[in-house]
Amino acid sequence: MQEFLDLRSLSINNIVMSASFGACLLIYSAYNSQFRGIRQTAYAFFMSGIAFLLIGLRNYIPDFLSIVLPNTLLTLSMASIHLGFIYFYQLDTRLMRQFHGVMLLTMASSAVYFNYVQHSVNARIIAISFIIGFQCLYIMRTLLTAHNKANFTIGISYLAFAIFFIIRGILTFTQDSIDDFMTSGLMHAISIIVYELLVAVTSFGVVWIVSYKVQRALIEQASHDPLTKVLNRRALENIINVEHSRSLRSNVSMSVIMLDIDHFKRINDVFGHGRGDEVLVEVANILTNNTRKYDSIARFGGEEFIILLPDTALDKAQVIAENLRNKIAENDFNFNPEDGIQVTASFGATECNLQRDGWLTILERADHGLYQAKADGRNRVVVCSAKNQDAEPLITG
Repeated sequence: MQEFLDLRSLSINNIVMSASFGACLLIYSAYNSQFRGIRQTAYAFFMSGIAFLLIGLRNYIPDFLSIVLPNTLLTLSMASIHLGFIYFYQLDTRLMRQFHGVMLLTMASSAVYFNYVQHSVNARIIAISFIIGFQCLYIMRTLLTAHNKANFTIGISYLAFAIFFIIRGILTFTQDSIDDFMTSGLMHAISIIVYELLVAVTSFGVVWIVSYKVQRALIEQASHDPLTKVLNRRALENIINVEHSRSLRSNVSMSVIMLDIDHFKRINDVFGHGRGDEVLVEVANILTNNTRKYDSIARFGGEEFIILLPDTALDKAQVIAENLRNKIAENDFNFNPEDGIQVTASFGATECNLQRDGWLTILERADHGLYQAKADGRNRVVVCSAKNQDAEPLITG
C-alpha cells in the first residue's frame, strides 16, 4: 500500500495518463476541427504531465525546476482547460484570462517566496490547493451556463474536485510542519490521484460534450430547413401528431396559416437565386420574430410557409396573419426603389379541429384561402373556415 501511494510512483502514473489523454484529445480534435477548445484541453494535459515529471524528479534537480515551475504549470494547465471550454462555447475570454492571470501570478510568487524567502512546504501546499480549488469552481460555473446533462455532470465533478482541494488546503494549515513534500503523507498522495481523476473526467467530458453537440446538430438538420432555419415539412407533421393527441384530450382551438411570397419567381429570374434565398431567410425571420415561442413555423416548399397556432381561435389567427402581412409588405428587403420590387405575401388562414378533420383536409382549406388571396390580387389575407369553405371566403388586406 505504501509503495502504491508513493508520490514518485503516483507522479509517473499521472505523467502516463496526462500524456495518453492529451494525445487522444489531439487526435479527436483533428476529426472534430469544427469545434474549438479541444486542442487547448490536450495542451493542458501535456503541461500537467510535464509538471508531474518535474515533481517526480524533486531532490534530484534544482528547486526552481521541481517546485516553482511545476506548481506554475499545474495552475496554467487548469487555465488551459478552462480556456478550452470557453472557446468551445464561444464565450468572452477577458474575465477568464484576468482571473487565471491573477492565479498564475499568485502561484508563482508564492512558490518563490515560500521556497527561497520563508521556506514552508505547508504554505506552498496551501497555496496550490486553494488556487486549483478556486479554478475548479470557476470552471464549474462556466460549465453550468450551458444547460444540458453532460455539462451538469462534469460541472458537479469539478465542484467535488474544488471541495477536495480546498479541504486539503485547510487540513494542511492545521498539519504539523512538513519537511519534504515527497514524504508528506496520505492526503497529499490522494491529491495526485484526484488530479488523475480530473484528467480522466475532463477527457471523457470533452468527448461527451462534443458528441452531445453533434447529436443536437444532426437533430437540427433532420428537423429544420437548412436555408431558413425554420421547421421542415417532416418536423411539422410530427408536431401535428403531438397537437392531435393534445386536442383529443383538451378540445382546444387551433389555427393554421399558409402563406406564399408573391411573384417570387420574378425575384429569382431578375436578381438571381442567391437574392431569392436572402428574401426567403428574411421572410422566415419576420415570421419567427412576430409569432409566439410555442407557435410552429415551417417551410412547406419553395416560397411557401405554414404556421401552426395552438390555442388560437380563427379570429385571432386572422389578426396574426394580417400583422405578418403588414410586416412583410413594410420591409424593403434591401431592394432599391429603382429595382421596382416590393416583396409581399398572400395568406390563407383556417381553423383546425383535429377531432373532426384530418390534417390533409385542414391543409386543403388553408390552401383554398391562399389560392383565393392570390386570385383576388395578392398581398391579402383570406380566412376560410369549415363553415364557409364553399361560400365566399372572408377577405382582408
